[in-house]
Amino acid sequence: MLYLLGDKIIGSVGVSYAQMDAEAIVVLIKDGVFLDIEAFQDKKIYAMDEDVKRRGMEGRLKDKAEIIGYDKLVDLILENKVVNFV
Repeated sequence: MLYLLGDKIIGSVGVSYAQMDAEAIVVLIKDGVFLDIEAFQDKKIYAMDEDVKRRGMEGRLKDKAEIIGYDKLVDLILENKVVNFV
C-alpha cells in the first residue's frame, strides 16, 4: 500500500499505520518531510523534490529517502492502493 504523508499531525497517524504494513511504500509530501523517517526502518521511502527543497530538508533526507518528482508520484499512485494522510 502507498502511504501519502503530508502533515506533521495527521501524518504521524499514517506513520503508525505504515509501520504495521510489511509492504508499505511511503511518500513524504508537503510538511510530511518533517516526519521522523527513522520510524520506517525497512520501508521504501520517497520524498517530493519540490517540498524537500522548499523546506530546506535536502541534507536530512538525501541518504534516507529517494527524492522524486510528480511523474514518479503519478506512477506510484497508479501502481498501488493509496492511503492519504495529507
